Amino acid sequence: MGARKRLSHSEAVEQYVVLRLRTEDINRLDFLLNGFNRQRITLPRESPFSAKDLKDTVRTAFFGWFASLTDRDGRAVYAFDCLFALFPERRPQIYKAQVSLEAVHEKLQQFRNNVAFHARSKVSAQIATRMNLRYEDTYLALVSAIHDFQDLMRGLRAEELTAIPELPKELEKLRVNLHPAFRVSDK
Repeated sequence: MGARKRLSHSEAVEQYVVLRLRTEDINRLDFLLNGFNRQRITLPRESPFSAKDLKDTVRTAFFGWFASLTDRDGRAVYAFDCLFALFPERRPQIYKAQVSLEAVHEKLQQFRNNVAFHARSKVSAQIATRMNLRYEDTYLALVSAIHDFQDLMRGLRAEELTAIPELPKELEKLRVNLHPAFRVSDK
């Protein structure tokens, strides 16, 4: 565990920006999923699908995006490389979230590959993969990993301007400074 590859500071900052963009999508999907679970989101009567069906679609996208955090493809942004590089004083918290997420890596990758982004053509593979996430041990580990990662990112986001003082200029340079992921909260 720990960083998988060394990044220069500028590489780490750019990967952190990509990670924050991805985290924003994950947070929005999580919000929708929780809204459906608590029945706070209702669909109009003329909706061509049920709330349960839409919740399933949101959950599929959520798990697919979440699986991307530990993607081992060399072209992908592995979530923890940039975090270890930019927030060395938070190493124990980063490590805890990494261990938690890596514990469910295989199941999430299976889900992503068979159901979400790389859907397999065999229905039986899709159903078996969906059922794999429902086993109690897997489900509990997955929920724990989700909370650990979200807690970590909330804490790091609060500290990012101290740890990465050049971030506002980098966001402008990368042309993402107006993206909602980097909006300064009024709350």
